[in-house]
Amino acid sequence: MKKQFFLTIVLTLLGVGTLFAQNKVALKTNLLHDATASVNLGVELGVAPKWTVQLSGSYNGWTVNDMRWRHALVEPEVRWWACERFSGFFVGAHLLGGTAAVGNVWDFSQYGTAFPNLKDYLLNDAMLFGGGAVVGYDLVLGRHWNLEFELGVGYLYVTGDEYRLSTDADGKRYLPAGAQPVLKGSIFDYVGPTKLAVTISYLF
Repeated sequence: MKKQFFLTIVLTLLGVGTLFAQNKVALKTNLLHDATASVNLGVELGVAPKWTVQLSGSYNGWTVNDMRWRHALVEPEVRWWACERFSGFFVGAHLLGGTAAVGNVWDFSQYGTAFPNLKDYLLNDAMLFGGGAVVGYDLVLGRHWNLEFELGVGYLYVTGDEYRLSTDADGKRYLPAGAQPVLKGSIFDYVGPTKLAVTISYLF
């Protein structure tokens, strides 16, 4: 999860927007990702009267209050609009891929033994791939600004090494130096929500 990965995504997104500037283009950011200190950027391009394609990326390389939500993700998407593109109701499909290091956030195992306990464990060097169907609504705020709501449901394949976190005298969670994985190459399959977005867009 190097910074160069996210820089490459940003340059690609800007290049796509510039290359197809003769079509309607939206530059956007997911406010929910922003709220978790995850830098993210997306470009959506109109390719037909009722069709758009989108490419977005998200990066988080920080530990906040001993919580780890580090990731580098890329997400292509295609949409069909019920009325006209960039306005109103849409449905589509998205893919998702990237790397992650997640720990001290939530005990997902309470929802089933197939899911990891990411409160007491760190899932490190994880790779994830998947995708699903999306549905959403784009609210026009003005000539150039839109507010978008989107939900995606689908499948994710996740693999990575799991480490048990320790707790210091102040109650903070940390990964001990030289810790060995409790599970190496841990794999789990996830079916459920794969995307939740409240996005602000600027249309060119």
